[in-house]
Amino acid sequence: MKKTLIIFFIIVGVLAIGVGVYYLSKYLNEPSEEEILDAQEQIEEEFKTAEVDMPEDDKLDLKIRFPDDLAESNIQDIIHGMSHQKVAAEQKWGEYQITQERVERLLEVAILNKEKYISGDAYVSILEKWVQGDFSNAVLDHNYIWSLQGGNVGEATRLLTPVEEKAYIESHFKK
Repeated sequence: MKKTLIIFFIIVGVLAIGVGVYYLSKYLNEPSEEEILDAQEQIEEEFKTAEVDMPEDDKLDLKIRFPDDLAESNIQDIIHGMSHQKVAAEQKWGEYQITQERVERLLEVAILNKEKYISGDAYVSILEKWVQGDFSNAVLDHNYIWSLQGGNVGEATRLLTPVEEKAYIESHFKK
């Protein structure tokens, strides 16, 4: 009986230490309010960056890259790739940095081809929100496009935090 009681207390002690370490590490890894505000500010700056002000390797000629007759599969790829900047997913294939100018151009293209595209209304709806800087439904937007493309791995699960998105931008678009 005494041996069982000792083992029980050892197990409870180890569990208590484990839980304590877990919550302490979680607390210590939380970004500060200043880091969050800094990340949000940088994301907004990046969104408003004009194409001419982009680093040379990242500049796009939007009329050439996003032509008036852009194929539906290509607009899907671009919206999908842009959404990766905003969402967490186990795997991500493709990336396009989101800027106001790029989203505006894609919206023009989507409106021009709305009747031609099978899912034209959806692209216009997504891009109309994005052009206003509203990415609150980016998980749903990503998963809608992902499902149109027959996705089976890489479903978005949540929005990235501002700090995570800032890290994604720096990792994928800052060369």
